[in-house]
This record gives sequence, structure tokens and C-alpha cells, in this order.
Amino acid sequence: MNTGREEFIEKLLDEMTLDELCGQLINFNVAGYKDLGEFEELVKRVKPGAIFVTKQTKDSIKKYVDIINKHTKVPAIVSADIENGAGCCLLDEEVFPDPMAWGAADDVELIERAGRVTGEICRKNGIHWNFAPIVDISYNKDNPVVNTRGISDSPEQVAKIASAYVRGMQENGMMIAGCKHFPGDGLDDRNQHFCTTVNPLTKEEWLKTFGYVYKKMIEAGAASVMVGHIGMPLIEDEVDPILGTKPGTLSYNIMTGLLRETLGFEGCIVSDAMAMVGACSMCPPERLAIEYIKAGGDSILFALESDFNNVRQAVLDGEISIERIKESVRRVLVMKMRAGLLDENAVDEDKIEVSGSVPEIAQEIADKSITVIRNSQNLIPLNLKAGAKILMINFHRQEDPSKNAPYIKSMTVIKEELEARGFKVDSYLAPEISHYEIEKRKGDYDCILLNARISSRDYLGGTLRINWDNIMPFWRGIVLDHPCVIFTSFGDPYKLYELPFLRTYVNAYSSAYYSQRALVKVLLGEKEAEGKSPVALDGFFKREV
Repeated sequence: MNTGREEFIEKLLDEMTLDELCGQLINFNVAGYKDLGEFEELVKRVKPGAIFVTKQTKDSIKKYVDIINKHTKVPAIVSADIENGAGCCLLDEEVFPDPMAWGAADDVELIERAGRVTGEICRKNGIHWNFAPIVDISYNKDNPVVNTRGISDSPEQVAKIASAYVRGMQENGMMIAGCKHFPGDGLDDRNQHFCTTVNPLTKEEWLKTFGYVYKKMIEAGAASVMVGHIGMPLIEDEVDPILGTKPGTLSYNIMTGLLRETLGFEGCIVSDAMAMVGACSMCPPERLAIEYIKAGGDSILFALESDFNNVRQAVLDGEISIERIKESVRRVLVMKMRAGLLDENAVDEDKIEVSGSVPEIAQEIADKSITVIRNSQNLIPLNLKAGAKILMINFHRQEDPSKNAPYIKSMTVIKEELEARGFKVDSYLAPEISHYEIEKRKGDYDCILLNARISSRDYLGGTLRINWDNIMPFWRGIVLDHPCVIFTSFGDPYKLYELPFLRTYVNAYSSAYYSQRALVKVLLGEKEAEGKSPVALDGFFKREV
């Protein structure tokens, strides 16, 4: 940063009161404050530095921002989880296929374009700070958090593809990238939303894997890092005999030791949501924000007014120095400066022109990602006559459209695409059709398509495993003796581990409508399957990138 900007920030810091300084560390989730009058009264007391949004419109975001900016001298920065496109947080916008599909497509220029368009659309709608890309490494097939949200089980592939997304997003100061979840998820088989999970690596092992990835993110210019509720017991001085290792969000050795001192990161550290059990179960509520700041954190995600009060009181009591608070606020202000929020020549959001088409980029990612893992009966491409009958059985939870996240897509587009080509398709959710009914009717069909939408996106939070709702079509081997059965995973790419008897198996990595269209093209021989597996499953298939 140039000297003029440094002087501006230092002057701003010197002019801020203790309340204003502590407010800059606060990031409110506006979903908890739908009453704008109530929100304004809160803002008058706290003067938050940031807000988090999801399922919003440009107009609704602006209302929250205008309230904050009316009561504080420092503009608010708007954050969101935009892991695979603007549709993750903005209503009426579309998503790209999940990041594991990016790894399978293996096209750096394409993902950089996806990042650029994401940054432009989000900034045009008033969002400045993205808690992405996810740079966790998908080492454990049973990890219920990473899965298709991760790019690969190769540190090199994760770094290569994620760096492209960062470059695209941050081009022309459109957005701030915030890679996550430091020190790295993907090894444990538990979920840090439910408990503190563990990265069991030694420091030496970590430096060659997750450390390598984060070093590449820093080199790519990522301005922020999100620290997760993930512990590393082998680098801690002590581990509680009952509670276990402290999460990264409370660990000096992780945030200050690894991230700041070892990797040399000078940007803004943001916590993962402090409401998650992985954090709040490890510390009394009144101490959570205090211990996070003392350990080296900067911005407190999903903060409460009590967090503001507790940090403020810790300064008044002398437990946290005012210089330590200014250190974090300085990083927040530098990030806001990088986002153009403190400049006179700030980005004019209304004049932003989006440089590409989300549907076109998304379809290209999908078309390049479909991976045929097994084709032992040479069923792909399908040799079906016009008017052939297809039975489609979908494996996923019963849907509630009112609660579905925008990246959870119904498995309806496959049926539409096949019917548009003249085939007759009967589609069922697995629990809706009994194995007795399948046995009675399977001879009427020329092909059976089994489509699994089971992933960290849309399953049970604690598991990705096949359950009773999913297994019944295989009961008594009913579908297995049909001459044309194709299983496609639109999520968890490791389903061969649980269903090793499948003879024809495809990974699509995402339930996005674009991935469903791409799968139909591959099945019918309209295009070759181009995807390269970005992950390995021991005994079944190897990583290809």
C-alpha cells in the first residue's frame, strides 16, 4: 500500500473512539435482523464494520448498508459465501457447478472467467467480500463438509484452480477473496458445525499440503483468510483432556503462529461463524470473542452485540490493549481500501458491465467435468431407439423448495432433456417406488438411470452415507439384472465405495442444471466425457489431475 493510503488509514484510526474501533471487528448476519427499525437501533449502539448476507436482492442489501453508513464514518463491507457463483447468495442469479467440477474440468482460464463474472455480478449488487474459494483438500471420502465443495485431493490442483478464481474475482478491485477453512478441512469425518474437528498433521506434513495451498493463495493476492473451528493438536502446547484441542478460531499457534508468522499473511483474518458448535462449545460465550481477538483474529463472523460489549470491556479492563484492537482494525481498513470503499474514486456499482455469461461459462464447466469412471458393459453412449422408455430413480432427501439453498437443484432437467429428444421417462424419488414395484415393472423399460444427489451441499450434515431411503432399489438385486443400468453421482464422488457392484458409474460432481444437461449429452454420445477425476478412491479409481 502506498504512503498516502497508509497515512489516511493511520489518521482514521487515531480519530476513532474505542466504540468505533470495536465496532469494526463486528460482522452481523442480517438474517437475524429482518426488522429494519430494530437493526438501526442495534447499529446506533455497535456501528458494525461488516454484514453477512444470503438470499438477498440488491435493494434489500442496500437498505442494511444505508443504515450502517448513516451512523458510522467508515463504510460497511458486505460479505457472503459465494463458493460457486453469485447465485449462492443473490436471488434471481444462477450458480456454477460445484468446485469439484472445476477440478475435473481442469481449465484455469475458464475458472478465472468464472471468478471475474462472479466478482462483477456481486459488486454490481453491493457485495464486496467473498468467503471463498474453498481450499480444503478432499482427503477423507467420509468428510461431510468438504466433498464436492472442495476442488481436489491434490494440493497442487486445489492451489492451481483456486488461484484462478481469486485472480478473476479480485480483478479491477471488484471483490475481496477470502479463502477457507484455515488450517484446513478434509481429513476428519466430522462436521465443525457440530463439534471441533481435527487436522491431525504435524507442522512438517501440513507445510507440504495445506500450507502449500495457503502459500499459493497468499501469492495470488487473497486479501482475507477464514479460520475454521478446526484444531491441530500436534502443534498445540497443551490439549484439554476432556474438551480436546482448541479450534483454530481460539488458537494463537494456528492464527498467529502458522498463518501470520510461518506463512507471512498480512491480510484480514475472519472467523467462521461463531454460532457453530465447533467454537461455542469450547469456550464460555462471554469469552469467545475475547479469546479470538487475543489469539490473533480480526473480524468476528455472526457476532452478537454481546461480543462487541465483551471485547470493549476487555480493553477497558486492560486484558486487551488498544494497540491490539487497532492492529485488527487496521487490517479491516486495509481490506476496505482494497475493495475501494475508502477511496474517493470508489467503484461505481451502477456502471459495472458484466463481462461474460454465467449460463455459458457454467455449461462449459459442466461439459468439461463429466467423468465416466466405469463403463464395463459399454453402455455409454446409449444405443436407444426413438421412443425408448427410461426409468429414472433419484436418490436424495425429500425436497422442501422453501428451505432449499439456491445451489440445491432438483433432478428434473435430466428428464426434460431426455423427453425433448423423444424418449419416454418415468421419474421417482427412491422412497416413492418400492422394490416390489420396480421388480414388477422393470421389464417395461429400455434403460434405468439411477441419479444420486448426495453431497455436503444437501445431505444430513453429519454423514454422506447411503441410507434405507436409498438402498431399496438394490434390494434382492432387483435393478442389477436389468441389461442397461447407469448410476450417476451428482454429488459425493465416492459412491463406488458403498456400491462396489455398479458396472456403469459416472461422476458429475454437482446437481447444477448445467451438469444435468452435460450428463445427458454424454449418455447419448452427443459429446465425449472430458472430465479428469480430481480425486482418487483407493481400489476403485485414480486421480487424473
